[in-house]
Amino acid sequence: MKPFKNAYDAIKRLLENIKRSLSGEPKDKPAGKVVDEGLEELGNSGMVDTAQFDDVDEIFEKVEAEKADSAKKKQSDKAKAERAKVDRAAAEAKEIKDKAAKDKAEKQAREEAEAKAQKARAEEAAARKKAAKERAETEKRVAAEMAREQAEAQKKYEEEGRRRAERAAKREAEERKAEQRAASRQMETESSSGKTVVDPVTGETVPLGTLPVEATFLKKYEKLSTTGDDVIVAINSILRHPDMPKNIVVLGRNGFGTVKVGEDFARSFYAMGIVKSDKIAKVKAKSLNKMGLEKLTGLKGGCLIIENAGLVNPAKLVEVIKNSSPDENDYVVILTGEIDSLAAFFEDNKEIVDYFIYLIDIHKIRERGMVTLAKGYVKEKGYTADKPVYDKFKGALSSMEVGNIDRFIEMIDAAIAKCDSREKLEGTEKKEIHTGDC
Repeated sequence: MKPFKNAYDAIKRLLENIKRSLSGEPKDKPAGKVVDEGLEELGNSGMVDTAQFDDVDEIFEKVEAEKADSAKKKQSDKAKAERAKVDRAAAEAKEIKDKAAKDKAEKQAREEAEAKAQKARAEEAAARKKAAKERAETEKRVAAEMAREQAEAQKKYEEEGRRRAERAAKREAEERKAEQRAASRQMETESSSGKTVVDPVTGETVPLGTLPVEATFLKKYEKLSTTGDDVIVAINSILRHPDMPKNIVVLGRNGFGTVKVGEDFARSFYAMGIVKSDKIAKVKAKSLNKMGLEKLTGLKGGCLIIENAGLVNPAKLVEVIKNSSPDENDYVVILTGEIDSLAAFFEDNKEIVDYFIYLIDIHKIRERGMVTLAKGYVKEKGYTADKPVYDKFKGALSSMEVGNIDRFIEMIDAAIAKCDSREKLEGTEKKEIHTGDC
């Protein structure tokens, strides 16, 4: 047993015996004997020097002191425990407070973020609404502008239609008068040796005459009513007045389909020596409007054919006229196009009229005239054909635009090509076009 434990137990027994002695409880030993035995036991434990105690009062004082120290220690420990408990409670309260503050701050931050996002969404919605409104206003404005432009275009179109109708009526009236004058002149010159016409340059009445032998490519037009006379008058007048502009205007029924006529004039001009080169350039009016004239340098001495010329820019045509002068590239300008558009063009640009003296009227050619043209073209190419062939050519006209000479000539060229292929297989060179070739 440990010394301290022995001393403690001895003191405990001593005190218990003393307590019983003092309380009057029965005891086996007298109080003095009990004390003496207790002291003896303490002395034997080695923890307490019993010699220092003179009497029991001293022992009691010592015990009471130790008891008071023990109580004080217990009270101190209890106070410490209470303080620890209070500290823990304070710490927990602080933790709860801090967490509440953190939660509050986070909630406030979320609410602010949501408010900011809501504001941004509202601003975005307002911006979209504003953009939609502006777009609607723009579309409305554009629609109104388009409607206005369409109305103006319709008005312009109707005005142009009216002007065309007036020009057509005026032209028909002039044609009737011309026919009457022609009939009158015919009657006056019945006894003369031939038909007379008015020279476009001088205005004098001159014999109509015939086409020069070299004008091979124009022979097929010679028998066409009105057109034949226009061709003969133009060629003979150019030959009589070599210093005047040689430019030609081919008046067709459409803005297309008369380029072949221009080509025939160009080839005939070269064959007759009217131009120095056999070069021919063909260009549509809209393409010419965008083209630089440096591209026409290689055309020197030849002919320029402008298709659908009613759409050419007047300023561009003035440039072309200057570029085609003898001092520049010295080429002939041949305009082809729809009669009304060309008439309107020259009416609006009178300063150009003097450079185009010769007008070839093609727009009156109808079915009979096209068949006559076919006969002349077949002969020009050195071929022959019977009536059934020309009937097939005539029947094909129903699938073409009226007055489209280019397409009609291409059809005949195709028949001639088939004729050549067939005769090559047959081993002949008769150049007879059959109905099977059409």
